[in-house]
Amino acid sequence: MRFLPTTNNGKWASGLSLAFIILIIIKIVAFLPIPTFVIAIIGLAGFIMGSIAVFKNKDRTILNFVAIVVGLVIVLWTAAELVSPH
Repeated sequence: MRFLPTTNNGKWASGLSLAFIILIIIKIVAFLPIPTFVIAIIGLAGFIMGSIAVFKNKDRTILNFVAIVVGLVIVLWTAAELVSPH
C-alpha cells in the first residue's frame, strides 16, 4: 500500500484533510477568527474527495483512508451535537 495518492481526487482529499487538521489545531491553540463550521466543511470536502478516490478511482493509499476517517469523525461529531447539544 502506498502512502501518497496518485489521482487528482486523492491529492485533493489528502490536502483538504491535512488543511482541516492544521486549522483545527491552530484554532485550539491560538485564536483563529474562522468559524468552526467553515473548517468542518473543508474536512467534509476532503471526505467526499477521498471516498471518490477510493471507491471510484481505486486509489487505495494511506492518506486517502486518513481523509475518510477524518470525515467520518466530523460526521459523527456533528450528529452527536445535533442529538445532544450542550
